[in-house]
Amino acid sequence: MDKINELRTKIDELDTKLVKIFAERLQIAKEILSLKISNQLNADDFKREREIIEKLFNEFGDEISKYTIERLYKTIFSISKESFKKEHQNLTAIELLKLRPIIIAGPCVVESQEQIFRIAEELSGIGVKLLRGGAFKPRTRPNSFQGLGDEGLDYLLDAACKYQMYTVTEILDIEQLERNYEKIDIIQIGSRSMSSYGFLKQVGRLSAQDGKPVILKRGFAATIEEFVNAAEYIRQEGNPNVILCLRGIRTFEQIDSKLRFTPDIGTIMDLKERTDMPVIFDPSHSTGVSRYVIPIARAALAAGADGLMVETHYNPDEALIDGFQAIFPRDLKVIIDETLN
Repeated sequence: MDKINELRTKIDELDTKLVKIFAERLQIAKEILSLKISNQLNADDFKREREIIEKLFNEFGDEISKYTIERLYKTIFSISKESFKKEHQNLTAIELLKLRPIIIAGPCVVESQEQIFRIAEELSGIGVKLLRGGAFKPRTRPNSFQGLGDEGLDYLLDAACKYQMYTVTEILDIEQLERNYEKIDIIQIGSRSMSSYGFLKQVGRLSAQDGKPVILKRGFAATIEEFVNAAEYIRQEGNPNVILCLRGIRTFEQIDSKLRFTPDIGTIMDLKERTDMPVIFDPSHSTGVSRYVIPIARAALAAGADGLMVETHYNPDEALIDGFQAIFPRDLKVIIDETLN
């Protein structure tokens, strides 16, 4: 035991040094980012990041695996950018969500660095501040594309940093959230996870530390009471900042309807009377048909929805997932302009 305690003492000393060094590195990184922004330079330098990782691998490759070095430094890069972004945004995500209407937009899934950057640029240009993009996708068919994982979240964060936006993404398990917590401004829990009460409690406990907003989507076969109770699992763990998202329900209409689901627009009014939580509507999943998205979005806002979550893409026909229900950013601008008039 004496030897163990001796080694633990050494680790404690090293941890203190590590944190001091990281704090110094973080400050320098933020200074560099600030200078880039003030000189209108691109804040992102992926070539430089790759050079750092390669240099460290060449120097320490015999002691630490390349995978470990890469994972560690991608985390450091992400934390540096996220820290800088938070310092230079006028509003926190919680404050931003108090504005109406809440507009969340982006692709169903982050397909590549180029794709999410292009979409972020177009959405930022029309005033959208909340950038959604899936990195972990629950697919009905196991062999379907299920996202880029942590790498996809890195791309999402990089795009959000560059265009001063906030990240919104779905997580499927608590480990995904724990290792990517600093990259995510607003946590999304999908309809398939709505009834995973243990998972909801875990998310509630973890997000209670800073009140990070959580969007909970209604299960496509869930009753309203089940939906509200699921949200309470999160809130009772200490995080009151839950947003209810309606995304259509499965009914007999799907037997011969073109609609992917039945838009549950009437439920907006019911939820607004039952709860004090914001209610947003997803016209993309609830219809599954791009030409129906704008009319249903208008109807949801007219029914009292606090906002929308809309799938957008610059080329829906080439989207890897759900391109048939994505709209162009310019089409979303129509709705944004209407709400401002």
